[in-house]
This record gives sequence, structure tokens and C-alpha cells, in this order.
Amino acid sequence: MVRRHRAACSFAATSYLGLVAGSLCVLACVEQTPDRAQPSEAEIQEARSQLVAADKVPTLRYPSGAVLSGPDGARIVYLGMDADAEALAVGKLVTLTHYFRVEKPAPEGWRLFVHVDSADASGNRRAHFTADHVPMNGKYPVPSWQAGEIIRDSHRVNLPGSWSGDKAQILIGLWKGSARFSVQSGRQDGQNRVIAAELPTLAAAPPPPRRLVVRKLPTGAKLQIDGKFDEPAWSTAESSGPFVNTMDGSPSPQAGSVRALWDDSNLYLAFHFQDSDVWATLDKHDDKLWTQEVAEAFIDADGDGRTYIELQVSPKNVTFDSWLPVYRGNDNAWESGIETAVQVHGTLNQRDDDDQAWDAELRIPLVAAKGKLETMRGVPPVPGTIWRANFFRFDFPKGRQAVASGWSPPLVGDFHALNRFGQLAFADAQGVVPSVSAPVAPGTLPPVLQNAVLANPPKPVPTGPVPGIPGAAPAGSSDDPKVPPTPQLAPPPGLPGAPPAAPAPAKASPPPPPSKATRPAGKTG
Repeated sequence: MVRRHRAACSFAATSYLGLVAGSLCVLACVEQTPDRAQPSEAEIQEARSQLVAADKVPTLRYPSGAVLSGPDGARIVYLGMDADAEALAVGKLVTLTHYFRVEKPAPEGWRLFVHVDSADASGNRRAHFTADHVPMNGKYPVPSWQAGEIIRDSHRVNLPGSWSGDKAQILIGLWKGSARFSVQSGRQDGQNRVIAAELPTLAAAPPPPRRLVVRKLPTGAKLQIDGKFDEPAWSTAESSGPFVNTMDGSPSPQAGSVRALWDDSNLYLAFHFQDSDVWATLDKHDDKLWTQEVAEAFIDADGDGRTYIELQVSPKNVTFDSWLPVYRGNDNAWESGIETAVQVHGTLNQRDDDDQAWDAELRIPLVAAKGKLETMRGVPPVPGTIWRANFFRFDFPKGRQAVASGWSPPLVGDFHALNRFGQLAFADAQGVVPSVSAPVAPGTLPPVLQNAVLANPPKPVPTGPVPGIPGAAPAGSSDDPKVPPTPQLAPPPGLPGAPPAAPAPAKASPPPPPSKATRPAGKTG
């Protein structure tokens, strides 16, 4: 199937808070269970078949017994939690299993939250992430729970790469809008969050971001945007290599990759995804494509860690685009002018057969990387220019756990983790990337680079705290993260806007050799 479309789509509520939670929940684009319509009756019945009998509740490693009280007399007891590891660590998924006993069901609209907080000795929160999700792999939302049931809910978490602190509190509760069930008894934090457990944490250095060489098309070469990748230039394009799990960098069950090329006007992307069940039903621009199968591209062309664009295309060749002048600050009026085409190797939306793969080809105008800015350093690029970027895929196979994979794993439940973006290195038609990373004096760059830099000087890097997530609940609700500032990326030495090089130390006469009496012990000669 081939469908062409020139995309001019605004993006309302983008991507990702949260953690892998059995399957993926996308509240914006979240690594949790899908924020979709009410589960089917068959799914609810399947969940109920997995409920726990009162006499089969195991001895829990972290017992609680906290009572949560809500409107209309709703009453739910949090029995406690098990974990399959004794500590949380960066890059290691840990399964948490929670047990709830329903005494009187919750009304409509109430949802489960799971927070992971790090606190210092004075109790001040230093790190925070959310693992909110629909219980039992998205099949048994809280309002479906019935009196007398005991719910066993498992999900997986690991620490973000930016984690600080040697302890993590697992905090549980129920929320709707800015309200929470009150914690009537049991250990809590004073904000109606049950303290399920405190686990030690093990930090680890995140893997280095990726680098992809983007070869320039030979003079006169053209690419037809048809999703086929059959032009000779695509055979010379460097591949990203297999996409990996966004949370821990582990291999993805169904392989995915992206290749890139460029010319004087456009950046071209070629996504290829193995997929045994290709589907997508949303057909309007600005639909919540991230709740279904989708390919995504983020581009921070000047590397300032603030201004960037996001592009998406589904197997149905539905697209949207978004300009973000600040972290998660979506501008819905912006149009990128991208052109896309999709090829499905199988049958789209036929869920009972076996498909092979789907491909997406994108033509992105280079000027789109500026968003709504008049100028931006590095736009348009020349050989040697480096853009920051990342690429992702959501895969929702039938009957199996959904998977988020990507090129440079963010290691947190947030595809907007700009500090984990990889590098797009623009090369010439032979695939050579001129090096501009070594310190050089102003004016000593190759003329083509020097002219490009002077024509596109770096804009001042904004300072101050990173804005909050658009659409997040008010302070005190379940979704109230304290987002750490995004690290700022300085221009390379020798470019306008870069910090001055440290002056060379003044030459001095060498000191006279020390006498034998003053030489360090053990030294000779």
C-alpha cells in the first residue's frame, strides 16, 4: 500500500512520562499502558480470571494494609507489594507486584498512580518519575473493580539515567484530576500517597549517545518519496543499527532501524520495521498517533537542548508535526511541510494474519528544523554540521506486550529527553564528515564552514528552570514531577558563541633541580 501525503499537522499533547508498566500506557507519549478506550468485555473477563483468592494472597515482602478512602464511600485496601529484586538500578528492569482488596468500588474516572521518589535526609524530593498505568496490562481499570475482589497488578520499572540518591520510595494511590483518595491508615507521605516500600538504588553510567553519518546525495540524484527505498543512494546510506528498548537499551523483539540522506533542500529518512501485525486506525492529523503503531523523529538542530521539532507517521501514512520552542511547549499552529509515503508488507489492519514489515519514507525540508525561528545555527547544514536528533517506534502487537524502541535510548519514560539525543553528522557525497571538534581559532575553519557559521550565528541559550509539562495535573496531583533542568550544549570551540579557549600558560624558566635533601622519598636521579 502506498499513500502520499504532504503533512501540515499541529501537535497538541505530546509524548512521554512514565515507565514500562507491563504494556505501554501512553499519557501523552508514555511508556506505560495505552490511554485508549474502555477495555473490551473479553479483556475485562480475562483480567477477572486472574484475580487472587483471599486464601491465596502470598506473604508479601512489603506488607502495608493502608486504607484508601474515596467519594461515595469508596474504600480500597492496599495490601502491599512484592519485588523481584532488592534494589532499583539504571538499566535493569525490576518487576513490582501490588495487591489491592476492594471493599467498596471506586466511581468512574479514578486511576492508579505509582510514583518513584528519591529523598534526602531532610525529606526534600530530589528525583522523581511516574509509573502510572492501567492495572493488569491495561485490561482492568480501577472503576471496573468489584467489591470483594483482590487485584494483583504487576509492572516493570528501572531508574532514569539522571537518578540521584541512594534510596527510592515507591508511592501508591488513586487519583482523578487534582484529587486523590485519602489515606486513612497505614504509612503515607502526607500527600495521600501510600509508601509501599523503600528500596536501595544503584546508579550506573548511561551508554554514550549514538552518531549517524548522513551522506549527501550526489549532484543530480533525486529520491521519489514512495516508501520503496529502491534508488541507488539508499544503498549507500548508513544505517542506525537496530533500535533498542528505550528504558534499558536491550534488544527490541521486532527489529527496527532508520537511514538518512540529505541534499541542499531536504533531509530524507527511511524507517524499516519488522512487524508481524501491522495496524493503525487513526486517520486525522493531530490524532493521538502514539497510542498506536508509529514512527517518530525528534530534531534539535542547533543542539541547544530547548528548541526542537517532532514528526510522526503511522503505518496508515497519517502524520503530525510539532514545533517546540521550549521543552514540551508544543506550538499547534506550525507546519513542517514534510512529505511521507508508507509501504506495508502484509495487510494493514487485518489482525488475524501474519505480516512481515512496514516502511516509511520522509522528505523533511531543512528549513523545518528552525521551527518558527527566522535563523538557527546549523540550518541549513553543510558538510561537518552536527544536529542532535532521536528516532523512536511504538509497536503494539496483538496479544503481546507493547514495546517502545529507539535509536539512542533515553533510559527514562520520556522521548523528550534531549540530553540523550544522538548526533546526525552531515557528510559530503563521499560520506566524509569534516572534523570541526578540535579547538581552532576563529577564522581558521574551512571557508565553507566559516561562511555557514557566520551566516547562522548561534542564538543565546535560554536560562532558568525548564517549563513544566503542558497538560500536567496541578501541584499535588498524581502527575506533578519536578523536571530537572535540561543540560545546555555549548557550540564547539572555535565557533561564534563558544566559550573562549583558556589562555596558554606563560612560559617560565624551569626550576632548579631539588637538592638530595628535598627530593621526594623513593625518587632517584
